[in-house]
Amino acid sequence: MNEQNIQAQQVQNKNMKPCPSCGNMISKKAKACPACGAKIKKPVYKRAWFIVLMVIIAISVIAAVAGGNKSYDYDNPDVKITVDTILNEYNANSASAAEKYSDKVVAITGQVSNITSDYLYLRAYDDKLWLYNVTIYMDEGEDVSSLKNGDSITVVGICDDTTIFGDVKLNKCKINDKFSIVPDYDNAITVKADEFVKAYNDNQVNADSNYKGKVVKTTAKVSYVSSDYIVLKPKNADIWDWDPGIEVYPEDIDDFKSVKEGSTVTVSGECYGKGDLYTVKLTRAIINK
Repeated sequence: MNEQNIQAQQVQNKNMKPCPSCGNMISKKAKACPACGAKIKKPVYKRAWFIVLMVIIAISVIAAVAGGNKSYDYDNPDVKITVDTILNEYNANSASAAEKYSDKVVAITGQVSNITSDYLYLRAYDDKLWLYNVTIYMDEGEDVSSLKNGDSITVVGICDDTTIFGDVKLNKCKINDKFSIVPDYDNAITVKADEFVKAYNDNQVNADSNYKGKVVKTTAKVSYVSSDYIVLKPKNADIWDWDPGIEVYPEDIDDFKSVKEGSTVTVSGECYGKGDLYTVKLTRAIINK
């Protein structure tokens, strides 16, 4: 056999393959075996659906690797917000809130309500949100040993949407009070405790328009002290009215430790409208010396 014939045979062999049914050599391009008639199927790796699947997997892997290497700018948070605001937004429309906050650097201000070895809770003041918290997972090495329930803090972390319990979750958090949302105590609305309570008893809608969401300053006698809040009772309170008081939650729980029942104090805090147990509620309050 001359060299030309050998080369031709080699080319022919490269273009041939055995039939998987009868073993006769057939063209690699054949759709059926001319000897036995068996249909020749393409290998899985050559089928269109397999190629598309591999492309999708490759894109997913690349995206995951890129996402894992994403850098977050803790010095310039995407959002500065309070616990109540973010919980209200997730409860109102979780899809819209997720689009707004998910995977963003969020600086969130709230009051510590529970501390565990793995995470801590920031609670809402809104009574409608009593079931929900913002769950804070601290960054590795972040020291929380000095924190206690009742402390108001601001943490910066990556929003991871909600847990199965409806809590909003933040990961890799760091405490940074420079992003704290502080009430405007210097421009508080001064109102007598009697007038404040009466306004809510007479017309809650009008009272909310005047006071809710604003910093209010008032003076009254302390009628009750709990571990979380104090109650101020106006002078003209009806003895038959079971809730004629102002429920006051502190900005810093330590500031209220010296408050005694029967003493008269002046406080400034954010009005949260109608209280849970009492006529009206103030949050993030400070004692005016």
